[in-house]
Amino acid sequence: MPDWIVHLGFAYSMARLIKLRDLKLFFLGSILPDIGRVALYFTDFAHLNPISSSSYVAVFHTPFMAALVALVISSFSENFKKCWVLIFLGAIFHLALDLTQYRIGNGVLLFYPISFKQFYLNLFWSGDNVSLLLRALSIGVLVICLLEKRPVGSPLSLKTANLKIAFPLILLVLAIPLFTTSLMLKNNVDYLDFFTHPQKWEGKKIELYKAKVISTNPVIIRDMGVMLELVGSEKFREGDRICIEGIYKEGRIFPSFIHRYRGPSKSMVSLVGLLFFILVWTDFPQRMRKLYRRD
Repeated sequence: MPDWIVHLGFAYSMARLIKLRDLKLFFLGSILPDIGRVALYFTDFAHLNPISSSSYVAVFHTPFMAALVALVISSFSENFKKCWVLIFLGAIFHLALDLTQYRIGNGVLLFYPISFKQFYLNLFWSGDNVSLLLRALSIGVLVICLLEKRPVGSPLSLKTANLKIAFPLILLVLAIPLFTTSLMLKNNVDYLDFFTHPQKWEGKKIELYKAKVISTNPVIIRDMGVMLELVGSEKFREGDRICIEGIYKEGRIFPSFIHRYRGPSKSMVSLVGLLFFILVWTDFPQRMRKLYRRD
């Protein structure tokens, strides 16, 4: 997936293209599908099983779950319909961007929970020259966004939620992934079935999209809490993040393709994107300009 700088930069460009006034809600939707992936960091901290955690949170990166989460948020808004439309539109734009990247071992579950097929367009790799160019352009448009004059105020027009609506929605959002975790494994989404039952994949092709090199002699990688030996002549450094396609045999992978991610991790770059989001959401530049004028 593109990082949050790219997601927010393109969201701002799209908002200006279609002349959206409520930029904040569209921004919120443009990072909303990644809430599950953010939650994974807390599951790591709590030392929860990464496979079961991933099978639960991965479904939030879908149009169906984005629509439900947008409903929950909108139940706290005085303008329910407008809030939902803008957040969901931003989420769809997020998923459309994620479709563009090259994928090995994962993709976008466009039709969850009806289908568990993952889709991708394979236009560019994360960290390649195209990706870096998009990031640079996004930083530029986000700076313009911060300099832009906009009305100050909350876009949600918060109210006391109707608990008869909000509470069942929250329960539904939390419960649906529980009922589909077994289907996620059965359909080998993100190769979760391989990590759960590696013996079933003996001699078969596997794909890993977020492996990390933890040892170089021999080359040992870790993904989903599982450690595997990588057999080959390519040199690595500890900490390298790689994407692999290869044959699995007795705890070892014989790769036919390896992509090495370059530059800082998406998580680190997305933290910068989160800072941009907070500055926009809180109207920080506008408030600072007002304080400066008063002085």
